[in-house]
Amino acid sequence: MSSLNTNLNGKVAVVTGAASGIGKQIALTLSAAGAAIAIADLNQDGANAVAEEIKQAGGKAIGVAMDVTNEEAVNQGIDKVAAEFGSVDILISNAGIQIVAPTDQFEFAKWKLMLAIHLDGAFLTTNGSRRCPGIGSSIVPSGSSHRTARLAPPAPSFWRASM
Repeated sequence: MSSLNTNLNGKVAVVTGAASGIGKQIALTLSAAGAAIAIADLNQDGANAVAEEIKQAGGKAIGVAMDVTNEEAVNQGIDKVAAEFGSVDILISNAGIQIVAPTDQFEFAKWKLMLAIHLDGAFLTTNGSRRCPGIGSSIVPSGSSHRTARLAPPAPSFWRASM
């Protein structure tokens, strides 16, 4: 696990998409630096498991069910964090999905879902968190860069020239 060269004692962090992967590692790192952590994820059982792992290591954490594409769900989750810990000082907007397919097979509904999670999710969690005392210290949108779609052969010449 990575460590931070800072003291986050008394700070509260919400990390979306934290039931696994990069989000989980961010949550564990922030917890090791002293922050209380809200593990926000669609996967409530996974969020609870990570929260329990943090508690077993001596930290403070809760699992929060959160669909970052749903404003009401985001606001309810943030309200739960504020009720439990009193504030939200740090938001790591990390929730995301990866869909890789040739462009001729990439479904528009999946494209819209990906945008909703990555873009709307960052917007909604930022706005939801701003309603809480303390926020403004740190809001970190996170994302991965990868090729979402690839052209199905044969690629038009203007696409081949840019690849």
